[in-house]
Parts: sequence; C-alpha cells; structure tokens
Amino acid sequence: MAKAKTQHPSTGKSPTATPTAHATYRACYQRFAPLAADLPERDVEVCRADVRIAFANVKRGVQAACAEPARIRKALPELPLDDVLALPDLGRALVFAATRVTAKAASTREIDAKLKLVIELREPMLTLAETLAKRGLLPKDVVAEIRAGSGKYDLASDGMALAHLYEEHAAVLRGKHPFTQEELDLLREASEWLLDTLTPEGARRPAAKQRGEAEKMRDRLWTLLVRRYADVRKIAYYFHGDAFEEATPKLQSRLVSTAAEQEEEAEQASEEGEEADEEDGDEEDGDEEDGEGEEADEEDDA
Repeated sequence: MAKAKTQHPSTGKSPTATPTAHATYRACYQRFAPLAADLPERDVEVCRADVRIAFANVKRGVQAACAEPARIRKALPELPLDDVLALPDLGRALVFAATRVTAKAASTREIDAKLKLVIELREPMLTLAETLAKRGLLPKDVVAEIRAGSGKYDLASDGMALAHLYEEHAAVLRGKHPFTQEELDLLREASEWLLDTLTPEGARRPAAKQRGEAEKMRDRLWTLLVRRYADVRKIAYYFHGDAFEEATPKLQSRLVSTAAEQEEEAEQASEEGEEADEEDGDEEDGDEEDGEGEEADEEDDA
C-alpha cells in the first residue's frame, strides 16, 4: 500500500458518488456472475464470512471514500474507479448468491401472509404514486410499468419496485405522502421474500445441485469483492492517511450501527434468491433434499 499522503485535506462535502437507485439483487447477480466465473480456480477464496456485514461495510466504505470521483481520478488515474463505484451492486450479487445456498421451501401459510401484506400496502402506494407522477414528482414510465401485469409474482415485483421508488425519491417526496419508513421496509422485505420464494408458476424448493452451484458462485463473488474493496481502502488511505480505517472498515468489522442494515439486506436478498433457484431447478426436483444439511453447515461456518 502506498504511503499516506496526508497533505490532501478532506473537503467536508457530503458523499455524492454512489448511485441513488440500485438494481435488484438478482439483476446484480446476473451482472457480476460472468466476471466472477472468469476468475482462475486457484485464486478463489472460500467465503466463510457473514456477507451481510461485508455488504454493510462495503456501502459505508464506498460512500465515505468515493465522495468526489473526479478528484480521485485525477489523483489516482491508474485505479479502476468504475469497478470501485460498482462495489455496492457487487455486494448485492454476493448476498443474493448466499441466499441461494441456504434457500428453504416456504409454506403456503408463509406465502399467503406475505402476499396479504404486499396487497394491503401496494394499492394505496401505487395509487398515490400515479398522482405524484402526473404532477411530475415521479417518473411516469416507471409508475406505469409497476401498474402493468398481474398475479402473485407480479405483485411481489410491484411491491419491491414501489419501495425502491419511494426511497429513491425520498427528498422530493418528503411531506407529500403518508407512508412511514417502517411501512416501506415491510413492503420491500415481504416483496423480496416472495421473489425469493416464488416463480411465475408457483413455489418450488431449489434442487441440491443448484444450491451447490450457488455455493461456488458465492465464493467467486466473495473473491471478486475482496479484491475490489482493497482499492476502496487505497483511496481512503491516500486521502485520509492513518484515519482510513474509520472511513473504510474491514469487511468483517462489526459496527453496532450496521445491525439494522444487516437485517434489512438479509431480508431484501432472501426475497429474491429462492425465486432464481426455483426457476433453475425445474428439471432437478428429485435432488431437492440431498444437500440441505451440508449447506446449513456452510452457513453456520460463515
């Protein structure tokens, strides 16, 4: 690591580098899986970490270290800053892969309870969103896309999209809607749980073989994240010197303030993860039970 250059004082500006909107966990997984798959097998690290903690620390680190991308590019032109700024999405891909490793079958009662919650919150939020879109406060095309479609799976997709929409435009919508942060969290968590559990055809337990593949991909994504996060800490060290640890915590640093975030991210990702496993496992129902115990042990180790 290069010598700290403490002559670069912090400007005190608020972080502005990270995107305000983010893709779904599954979309992030699909984006980064090919990159992770290209890693040489000998370089892959087994992920025994708590990926929720790692994800929370990645978001903190990128937000704190990358507040001024232009300044970073000028000072560290050889550093792959675009890869660094994409780290939060890489973290989402990792969390998604981890949920596929430990995915479980859901009961009809669990599914119905989550659907009931989504239905109760979806319609009032969507109706108001349509009004806000007409007044130019929300993007009309996004709101119209949420309204389109039908069925349980679409309801879940709508709920997640609505939660993200209200949070993405929170500053503009402040004081213009009655929904609490708790309600938005509940909607997002229930919706993503359903996306993790359902396919458009219904619920399905992921096959053991698919869970094994997800385990391998989890390790590869973890390896990619570890490599790229090192660049975040280089940036922090360059601009903050010995104080870089405060800006960019180690991936497994257990900060008290990250506890709520960890719970939130775990719920979000688990709402999408099983859905992908269920689709991939359509032809492998007979292998469903074989690897369940092994994956549980892996999760305990992590």
